[in-house]
Amino acid sequence: MAKEIKRCISVAACVLIVAALSWYNCTNISAKDETASAVKTSEKAADTEKGKGATPAAAEQQIAPVSQEKAEKEIVREAKKELEKKPAVSEGQRTSPQQEKKAEEKAAAEPKEEAKQQVAVPEKKEKETVEKPKTEVKQEAAVAPEKTKTCPVTTKEEATAYPTDKRTIQQIISELTGRKVGPDNSGDSYPGGLTATYTTPEQVLPGEGKFGKLFSFLPVIKWYDPDHYYTPNLTVSGEFKHEECLLCHTVQTPGIVAQWKKSKHAVTQKGVVGCDKCHGNNHQQLYMPSWKHCGECHPEQKGGHLGGKLGSHTYAFHISAVETPWQIAKPAAEVTGCAACHGIAENRCDGCHTRHDFSLAEARKPNNCGICHTGLDHYEYEMYRESYHGMIYEAEQDSWDWTKPMKPENYKTPTCAYCHMKDGEHNAQKASTINSHMGTDLVDRGAPKFKESRQNWINTCKGCHSPRFAADQLEAMDEAVKVSFTKWREAMKIVVDLYNEGMLDPMPGDLAPDYAGHYTFSLLGGEGRMYNVSDVERISFEMLVYITNAVYKAMAHGAMYGATYGKGAFLQDRWLVQIKAEASRLRRIKALEDRVGIKHKAYDFWKHGEYTDLLLGWKRKPGDVDKAACKHEGEHCLVE
Repeated sequence: MAKEIKRCISVAACVLIVAALSWYNCTNISAKDETASAVKTSEKAADTEKGKGATPAAAEQQIAPVSQEKAEKEIVREAKKELEKKPAVSEGQRTSPQQEKKAEEKAAAEPKEEAKQQVAVPEKKEKETVEKPKTEVKQEAAVAPEKTKTCPVTTKEEATAYPTDKRTIQQIISELTGRKVGPDNSGDSYPGGLTATYTTPEQVLPGEGKFGKLFSFLPVIKWYDPDHYYTPNLTVSGEFKHEECLLCHTVQTPGIVAQWKKSKHAVTQKGVVGCDKCHGNNHQQLYMPSWKHCGECHPEQKGGHLGGKLGSHTYAFHISAVETPWQIAKPAAEVTGCAACHGIAENRCDGCHTRHDFSLAEARKPNNCGICHTGLDHYEYEMYRESYHGMIYEAEQDSWDWTKPMKPENYKTPTCAYCHMKDGEHNAQKASTINSHMGTDLVDRGAPKFKESRQNWINTCKGCHSPRFAADQLEAMDEAVKVSFTKWREAMKIVVDLYNEGMLDPMPGDLAPDYAGHYTFSLLGGEGRMYNVSDVERISFEMLVYITNAVYKAMAHGAMYGATYGKGAFLQDRWLVQIKAEASRLRRIKALEDRVGIKHKAYDFWKHGEYTDLLLGWKRKPGDVDKAACKHEGEHCLVE
């Protein structure tokens, strides 16, 4: 132990010596400069004295750095004194006198050796100076400026030729693994899909609306917008009566026949509503029914369905789908699900009461609405199920008679249809206060201008609750929505500042063009999107459309957990922190780049890639939009 303690003291002494020498050298830089100047003067004097018998060595001795040598010796002497001090050793750490003596001798030898090394350096320099005075002085003069060296500001542009490897991922993986490159429609198996090449659909159908020339649908759209796309292709020809249809289809499609026989269409006061009534009787000209055909027998329901405004089922497809950026800007195969859901909501009646039994009981159950009203930007079904209303429905639904009208005396808890389609009203928007674009617009629904609408909602709740209870719940919704937007605005201030200062990585001009063929800031002036944007824009989009929106949906449906921990306010906190962290990172990187003179340009992978090159923005041309086909009817139209 004593040996280790002395070794530590030895190391500490060495550190003290080095630190002292460094301090001495730093404080005597000017003295060295003066010495160097004196050497030059002495050289001239020595040359003069040569003729008088003086030697160069004698001349050099006149300027030897005596003061430096004296100081170095004083430092070594102090170090030796430190080493001579014996540390206190406890009884358990004591060693024999012989071991202690050997340790002392070794410890004494180490600093002496260290001192020799420390002293040897200036002695060597002095000797070299005597032998080569001119060269040594020049070296000192050359080294001196390094004491004040600073990092120069350069003006260079960061290389943007990424990737340097111009091969495709298919070529790279093929060369690494020996797997073949081939089209993805060949039927071959491609591990990880990395050596497959994309093939576009063999058949697509043209789009609709003002952007109809710019996008397309897969053939499956014929079933979701039959009036525009369905065409019969049956080999059977001839005109048939309903009874003949049943005879054949009992064999061909027995499930359909069984469903129809259970429906009210099989027996009505006006007679049988058979196959020929909904599909026609000419087998070569059959059609798939839409709301137009259903409306022939159900005019009141048809009027309600067509009575909504933007944001309702009335325009769920022909505006909310075919004029939505991610529907028209992405490949048809990617957004078929969006088109199908929106197509059913607007174009067909069997989205709520499915064919061929067309059950009212089925249409009254929340899980029916949950087919479309679920997930991310429309969490209605999830929020309902998290509420007490949803819990009671899940627990007791099997004991209820769903054939009865939606009245408080018939149902213990409300369902979607109970609140939004009172007394069978088919304009589901009629009970709503205002269209807030799925909760992405801030609206105080308790404001005086909405007094009548607020009272209508309180009256709806009165079937089971007191008016004051209902009013308090609705007020809580209003306040939660308002405070949720304070977080969104705080986030947007950070992001807009980044945009205004050119710090987004990448900036809009460094991305693929948007659906309009422009390079517009996605969160202001362009179209909000979660793709083809910088990361901080993507996070911001999610914070508004997926989370701020969820606060409103949760509070409106009584989902206490969903409004906070689940999908609402506390997730907002996380996204706000993410935005701040990303902004901090971008600003710090920019500061470093400015410091060293780097002018960063976004990498090319932000603008091009196997998928990114499929986006609509690359295909835009002047005059490719039919503005006369716009159906917004005075509502805010999608930006051109």
